[in-house]
Amino acid sequence: MRRREIWGVPLLAAAAVVAVCYLAVDSADREASRQGLLLYVGVRASNLVYGLMFLASFIGAVGLVFLIPALIRRITRKALRITVGWTTGVAVAAALPYLAITLTFALIGAVGLGDDVKIVATDGQSVLITQDGFDGDSVVIYTGHDEFHYKRTRDAPEIAGWPRVKDQGCRLATDDGLTLICGATSLKVDE
Repeated sequence: MRRREIWGVPLLAAAAVVAVCYLAVDSADREASRQGLLLYVGVRASNLVYGLMFLASFIGAVGLVFLIPALIRRITRKALRITVGWTTGVAVAAALPYLAITLTFALIGAVGLGDDVKIVATDGQSVLITQDGFDGDSVVIYTGHDEFHYKRTRDAPEIAGWPRVKDQGCRLATDDGLTLICGATSLKVDE
């Protein structure tokens, strides 16, 4: 066995493990979405899903690059080896644009085009504020449902736009219900 073969198999196994993690997180995220909840584990679960998709695809592609040429070289009949080599080359050429598009969109999804701001009150209650990454005109407030889930409470056009929510120094007051205070704007969260 050559070094390339030795690295190809563990990389493919690692890609399979990451793909299983991707499927598990995606399943949990979809189940939360069906119940009207947002799964948040430090980042949105959807961002984590895209990150795992990117990682699994990239690691799997590298593993195949290491393994396939070594396996083709083991074919003893010259005509068969050339046919398999050319067929594999054509298949790789056809798959590269798809892989590039998949990796690009998975990376964009992993980075997340928007802001998520978690604000915790002094008594431990928290809200999660999401703002789109384009022009910032869509702001949604989620209240804590349990440790990892947030429930959509309301839209907040009052704090949309510029400056971004993350730059407004928002805080959460719990004196008479949940009140989000961003600069000079106060919003009742639990309306």
